[in-house]
Amino acid sequence: MFLKRENPAVSCCNPVRSDNVKVSVVIPAYNEEKYIEDCLVAIEEQKDSKVEIIVVDNKSTDSTGEIAELYADKVVREDRKGVAIARQRGFLEATGEIVAYTDADTVVAEDWIENIRESLNGNNMGVYGPVYLLDGYAIEEAASKYAFTYFLQLNHLIGLPNISGQNFAVKREAIKKVGGFNTKLKSAEDVELGRRIKKIGELEFNSKLRVYTSARRLRAGHQKFLTHHTLNYLSLLLLGKTRDFEDVRL
Repeated sequence: MFLKRENPAVSCCNPVRSDNVKVSVVIPAYNEEKYIEDCLVAIEEQKDSKVEIIVVDNKSTDSTGEIAELYADKVVREDRKGVAIARQRGFLEATGEIVAYTDADTVVAEDWIENIRESLNGNNMGVYGPVYLLDGYAIEEAASKYAFTYFLQLNHLIGLPNISGQNFAVKREAIKKVGGFNTKLKSAEDVELGRRIKKIGELEFNSKLRVYTSARRLRAGHQKFLTHHTLNYLSLLLLGKTRDFEDVRL
């Protein structure tokens, strides 16, 4: 389900002086009491006063919501399960001209907001960056830092932006222009949104825009992780469909 799309032939967004606008940071969360405090503290400690923190509590049964209330500017309860639904709800709640996304098990770098502003201070519609592991084994961390980053750069060069939900930001008007997130998707809603935004303007890959995420999905099995994401990527690319997404909370 999309918002009503506007005519893509019409110019989308005027250049924005991004240093003067509010950045809304949206964090979907489901049973994230183990990680969410570190996530929120990292955002709160950004050297930037024009940041709005929005946590979308996606039907948690633990203390996620209570912890979020201590740090977030807004905590909204979304009882329809699904990460695409939660990201879209966060967009609808956001008041900033730039809407940034990360995940509750992720810690952003200290210059994250600064790099978002730098990348969107002009005609770019959005920006995304690499995702490193927070608590992986050495070989896993090396793979995320080099192999996965190279994969993102290569896809960007051939015109297939592979946005990761833990680490991207888009101008509000661009999201509105393409109709928002496809809430029918179980996963890869971030990649699919990026492909639509790419049709109306430029997406920048900024290697300095860094985040560090938990390795818990790898703990559930490397082969399972790689198989799911490979098949999911090909399914989206070739069929426009995605596979079910399993919640992993370790």
